[in-house]
Amino acid sequence: MAQKLSLAQVAELAGVSTSFVSQVERGIANPTLSTLKSLVEAVGSSVGSLLEVDGHVGNGARPEVDESVAVLRAGQRRRIVYPGSSIANELLSPNLQRKMEVIWVEAAPGANSGGHPHRHQGEECGIVISGQMGFKVGDTDCVLGPRDAIYFSSHLPHQWESVGDEPLVAIWIITPPTF
Repeated sequence: MAQKLSLAQVAELAGVSTSFVSQVERGIANPTLSTLKSLVEAVGSSVGSLLEVDGHVGNGARPEVDESVAVLRAGQRRRIVYPGSSIANELLSPNLQRKMEVIWVEAAPGANSGGHPHRHQGEECGIVISGQMGFKVGDTDCVLGPRDAIYFSSHLPHQWESVGDEPLVAIWIITPPTF
């Protein structure tokens, strides 16, 4: 991603002000998850690319991987905490060049996927490990608790929120990778 865009061009593409882009760049403003997504898409990238280093995951460590097997140890996976939110994701799949992405999701009560529903190509499956997830997909509203799962076509508008008093922990699978 070797684009030569000015702050003003990035701001226009993302639908935010130039001063806001400058503040984010300097680490003094925290974009919402939705705005972060707009910013990285404006520069021709994805939020998922923030989880990769040279095509590999890990906080300085490479996964134990060959062509067919990847072991991603706890504490060595690439982790991102979204600025201005209490949402953290870890990439459980070795990279985003495979046929699916698998993400460990942690979110404090009240955290959510952004102010508007998302839609994209593919399918998704989510499994709640602990806490509760309020989920809206298409015309369906539900609350998922521990061991509950949801599977849906990603072209339907969808959004979620961590509900209840306990932090949410979930595993999310998306195919093809779109993060």
